Amino acid sequence: MSVSALRGQRLAMYVGLCLVWGSTWMVIKIGLRDLSALWFAGIRMALACALIAPFALARGRGAVTGGRTLTMRVLWAGVLQIGVNYACIFLAEVRIESGLAAVLFATFPLFVALFAHAMLPDEPLTRRTAASAALGLLGVAVIEAPALSTVFSHEARSLLEGSAFVLTSSIVAAYANVYNKKYFPDVPPVWNVWLQTLSGSLLLFLLAAVFEPGAPMHWTPRAVGALLYLSILGTALPFAGLFWLLRRVPMSVIGTIPIVDTVIAVVLGSLVLSESFSPRVLAGAGLILVAVLLAAAPAEAAQERKQNETAAIR
Repeated sequence: MSVSALRGQRLAMYVGLCLVWGSTWMVIKIGLRDLSALWFAGIRMALACALIAPFALARGRGAVTGGRTLTMRVLWAGVLQIGVNYACIFLAEVRIESGLAAVLFATFPLFVALFAHAMLPDEPLTRRTAASAALGLLGVAVIEAPALSTVFSHEARSLLEGSAFVLTSSIVAAYANVYNKKYFPDVPPVWNVWLQTLSGSLLLFLLAAVFEPGAPMHWTPRAVGALLYLSILGTALPFAGLFWLLRRVPMSVIGTIPIVDTVIAVVLGSLVLSESFSPRVLAGAGLILVAVLLAAAPAEAAQERKQNETAAIR
């Protein structure tokens, strides 16, 4: 990680994002005990959208200075970052434990590096990044190998389906984050979050209406608490923080967030939800996290300086 890129407000924001998003994996799992996945995700994002709307609208339509084209791009990013990404995460946590979902999502920075290479000219792909991607995929293979050999059993299907959903969300989120950095350097974070939660929640409600019609929703205090926590602390505030941070640090720094929040998610899953990992899963998780650290580390001091200079002028 580029230490010099994280100081003062940037460091505080980074730590806050890690703590909040590390806890959301557990809270999603708790809420799914009473609520169906897609409706739960849609209501979460719609509430976040409603909460941030007054602040976004107070800036006026001039907040997005790129006109209709830029606004449509922000809405498209929301379809990916909020809609597709969170549909996959919530559906995954129906099938697998919260800690395992967080571990698999930790592949996110590997995909960030690949998309950044393709889309951002100042963040080239290095041999180290390519090696880290291969190591991360090996870690996924270690976790999934036994399930592949018993693919027709119910337990194996749940593991494979849940893992496929998480990996899809990781790829989509990685692309969306690089897309944000490339096209939205001047879009105010609050406006960005509002538009993205708007388009994302609409997609989630559409998916829920198609795939979960009449799904049971038990509005227990536990469910309401999970929904409010995820809407306010898990969405509206941290996404505004993320979009603020994206303009100020290299993508390699953003890519390390899942490393920290994965550790938090695994610890909380174990302490609160009594989740456990087999030695095989721990070995695969170790490979993934080592791969992520390898990808996030700057290849050389000159490259790090170049990234920091680029971040400083954005």
